[in-house]
Amino acid sequence: MIVKAIVISAYALMIIIIGLLGLRKAKTFSDFFLGGRKIGAIMTAFTYGAAYFSAVLFIGFAGKIGWAFGYSGLWVAVGNALIGVLLVWWILGPKIKEMSTNYNVATMPEFFEKRYNSKFLKFLSSIAIFVFLVPYSAAVFMGLSYLFRSNFNMSYTLALVFLTSVAPFAMPQLIQKFY
Repeated sequence: MIVKAIVISAYALMIIIIGLLGLRKAKTFSDFFLGGRKIGAIMTAFTYGAAYFSAVLFIGFAGKIGWAFGYSGLWVAVGNALIGVLLVWWILGPKIKEMSTNYNVATMPEFFEKRYNSKFLKFLSSIAIFVFLVPYSAAVFMGLSYLFRSNFNMSYTLALVFLTSVAPFAMPQLIQKFY
């Protein structure tokens, strides 16, 4: 268990150092969240994959759906991979990138506002994102808690409390853009 704790601590320290170095280069909102729109297709694909195929899929799906339904549950993963990824990358992605660059927007709510000239769509999409990110975030925390439980012999509840109390201070994604 000591080796695991050292590896995770070293990884966390490395992530913090990389984050601080990147933060020094980020001068604008676009720099911070979009890499100044200078990140290539391969890095963008890996970033998308890391976000899309997170603990929700690997731990939540495998541990709950996969265990409960066996091979018959694979249609969910195939659907996610084929519809979720291919639809985004081959059909929607190129056009959204082109339009978001033309409109100079960084978020989907901003995109909807500029594209359809509607503050209501911006508000509605912001609410939808918030509402659906709550269960998504809960699933991520559940997945991480299962990992902590199995790797550190700690109770699921203790791991969940630890992760949810550390997250607001450790996750730069919580930085928000205020107008």
